[in-house]
Amino acid sequence: MDLIHPTSSIELVEAVRDSNDRLIRLLVVGGRRHLDKGNASDADAELWTTQLDRLVAYHPSEMVAVVEAGMRIGELNRLVADGGQEWPSDAPEDATVGGVIASGASSARRLRMGPLRDTVLEAEVVTGDGRLVRSGARTVKNVTGYDLHKLVAGSLGTLGVIARVAIKVRPLPRARRTLRFDGDLGLARELLGAVPSAAAVLAMPGEVQLRLEGWPEEVEEETAQASSVSDPTEIANDERFSSSTPWDAKPIVAEVAVPPSKLDAAVTGEAWGALAGVGIAWVGLDDAGGLDALRERVRAAGGIAPVIRGAGGLGHEPVAATAVQRNLKEAFDPNEILAPGRGWAA
Repeated sequence: MDLIHPTSSIELVEAVRDSNDRLIRLLVVGGRRHLDKGNASDADAELWTTQLDRLVAYHPSEMVAVVEAGMRIGELNRLVADGGQEWPSDAPEDATVGGVIASGASSARRLRMGPLRDTVLEAEVVTGDGRLVRSGARTVKNVTGYDLHKLVAGSLGTLGVIARVAIKVRPLPRARRTLRFDGDLGLARELLGAVPSAAAVLAMPGEVQLRLEGWPEEVEEETAQASSVSDPTEIANDERFSSSTPWDAKPIVAEVAVPPSKLDAAVTGEAWGALAGVGIAWVGLDDAGGLDALRERVRAAGGIAPVIRGAGGLGHEPVAATAVQRNLKEAFDPNEILAPGRGWAA
């Protein structure tokens, strides 16, 4: 398979236009951390973004960083940490910014941080038919309307290739603490009720982890609130969250998204983690049979269960969005150059 390595937006545009002229189908590749998410795509060449890795601008006082899409998460973390800030992606250090956005990867701290797509203020994108488009603005109040930078988030590289983004960063918390409890999803919901400003409440088989972040006084107060519900078995400061991910030991990992009240539908087997209050769970599975059974339960609960590692693809189509996704694919990639078939309807 051919490998294409553009080093600038101009070269990226030329590569996509050339692929349209020759009807060469492209799979966009960054850090290769999210390629299992999505259906199989019969691409002819890989378009790598890893040489588009420059820092364009960083304004700590405005809490905005502008970076090219191929920048590694580890490098971004180091750059903004010098300004006392973070982009709360929680992705592996060798993943790329563009790959995290395009895959719609969820952070374990989403309860407090919100979805990462909401931090994307502006994007420069090369559409599937080779147009260089800039969408959004570097001030939050101007980010309204029909915005391509929101559409490419989670699109799996089927609509356009992200060249650069302006992202909103946030201050690094002065204190970080993880409390561990013996319990299940029921306890997780009790803790969420007692500590509504928690960064995460993660339930796993036999254990609940409560993540607290903020000012030291705030974290101490929240620790007391949580301890009034149940006595923690362990309290750890400043460790990475989550320190244990039992689902990663399985050959197949599905990322379930359901209404938060239906999260129990995602709890199956002995290797899972469920985010109370968010409705996201990661479930480790041994085989395709287990995946099919999970998807039946999740579908009945009104959710989806795409695979993020291993075989299995996206699963059933979200009925309400299929026609919209097809229309978007036709508008931005009429020749189906970008990862045909990888999305639900793209």
